Amino acid sequence: MGTIPVPLSEASRFGIVGIGPNQRVTSFIEKPADPPSNMANMGVYVFNRELLDKELWEDHMKKDSSHDFGKDILPNIIRQGLRVFAYPYNGYWVDVGTVASYWQAHMDLVCSKPAFDLFNPKWIIHTRSEERPPMRIEKGAVVEDSLISNGCIIENGAHIHRSILSAGVRVGRNAVVDESILLTDVNVGAGSTIQRCIIDKRGNIGANSIIGAITEGEPAIAMVGKNSIIPEGISIGAGSLIGPDVIPDDFSSLVVESGAYVQTRRLPNEL
Repeated sequence: MGTIPVPLSEASRFGIVGIGPNQRVTSFIEKPADPPSNMANMGVYVFNRELLDKELWEDHMKKDSSHDFGKDILPNIIRQGLRVFAYPYNGYWVDVGTVASYWQAHMDLVCSKPAFDLFNPKWIIHTRSEERPPMRIEKGAVVEDSLISNGCIIENGAHIHRSILSAGVRVGRNAVVDESILLTDVNVGAGSTIQRCIIDKRGNIGANSIIGAITEGEPAIAMVGKNSIIPEGISIGAGSLIGPDVIPDDFSSLVVESGAYVQTRRLPNEL
C-alpha cells in the first residue's frame, strides 16, 4: 500500500498507517480523531487477487460489518498478521476529498512550475477526451496561466487568469474568470466576473453577474451546481453554494450573501 506523510493537522482526514521493520504495516486506523502519526494511506494498493477476493467475500457475509474498505476490510487483514507492506512515496500526491483541496490541486497545475507536469512526454495522461473542435480565442481576449480545453470559445475582451476550462466552455465578451474551475459546457455571460469558483457541467451564468471573490486568509470557494441557470446581474458572495438544477425563480433576490446556500424549489418531477 502506498503511504505518504501529511501535515499532522490534516491527518484525521486519512487512514493512518503504523509501520514496523522492513516497511511492514503493523496497524491501520481509518480517519482517527486523534491521529497517532502523520503517515497516511494513499489508497493505492497491489493485492494478491485470491486474497482480496476471499477477504471481500468474508466481509460481505458479516452482518456486523459496515462493508467499508478502510474501516473493516483493511484493518482485518492487518489484524490477521498477513503480509502487508508500505511503499513510501515522496512525489506529488493530493487527496481531493474536500472542496479546498480539489480547488488547490487545480491551481497547482497552473503554477509557472507545476509540481505535476501534464506536458511531460514520459508521463502521458491516457484519459479519453471528447471530440471537440479546437479552442477559439477572439481578438482582444487575454488568457494567462490557464488550461483551456478543446471546444472553448473566449470572446473579445474576456480575461482568463489562473483558471481551468473544460471542453466546450464559452466565456462572453469582457467577462473575467479568475482562479476558477469551469467544467464541461459552462457558459459565462458577457461582462460577468467569476472568482475562486467551481462551476459544474452545463452551468449557465447570466450576463453582468458576479460570483465569488478573492478574499484574505483561507480561500472561500463559491460553487454552482450542474445545469443551474444563474440570472443576469446577480451578486453571489464568496463561499456560497448554488445547488444543481437551480433556475432564476429560485433566487429571492439578486444578492446572495457569502456562505449562503440556494437550492431549487422545484419538485423532482418538475426537473
